[in-house]
Amino acid sequence: MDKRIEKIVTKRNIILLLIVFLCITTSFILYGKNKSKVFKDEYMKDIFVDEEDDVYKNENSIEVNTKSEVASNNEEKSVANATNKNIFVEIKGEVIKPDVYEISEGSIIRDLINKAGGLTSEANIDKINRADKLKANQLIIIPNKNDSLNVGSNLGTGDISNSVQANEDEVININTATLEELQKISGIGEVKAKGIIQYREKNGGFNSIEEIKNIDGIGEKTFEKMKDQIKV
Repeated sequence: MDKRIEKIVTKRNIILLLIVFLCITTSFILYGKNKSKVFKDEYMKDIFVDEEDDVYKNENSIEVNTKSEVASNNEEKSVANATNKNIFVEIKGEVIKPDVYEISEGSIIRDLINKAGGLTSEANIDKINRADKLKANQLIIIPNKNDSLNVGSNLGTGDISNSVQANEDEVININTATLEELQKISGIGEVKAKGIIQYREKNGGFNSIEEIKNIDGIGEKTFEKMKDQIKV
């Protein structure tokens, strides 16, 4: 009985071994047939080409975006430079601080007046358009209420010489002018006009227009406002 069982077990083991052997053999055969297909160059190329294409596309996209950003930044800088361009203009007459000023291009006369500290109490702006746009090298003269020149606001480099030439006859000689004529000078009222007459009578006249600063109440600022309106 034991021998019979032993034979049966032996046969079963042999059958299992054969089945396992057949499975392994079949697997090797199938692998050998498909091996050449799995690692063919064309399949490997397809894999790497796809990856290279993605990298190339990404690099191109980054380069395009970078160029676009640089162009945008350059355009913004150009606009900023154009906007920030400055010009030089001069303002005289009845302002607190007559001088040459650097101001943004596109500014108007009102901006220049504010930059010069504002108007004095003797300013006459009836004939001045404060909304006029300023030009490079322009001269703005704010007249006194008693001015006879009534200089306009839109004087440029070339215009000022023509204006002065046209009004040469109206420049007042402080050695010969009457009391009424002296009061036409910027910043000169009746009291100062009388002081001018008393000074020239006492000293035999003025030797230069700068000498008028010896009159009480006429300092450097007042002289700057009137120097283009007087002569000796």
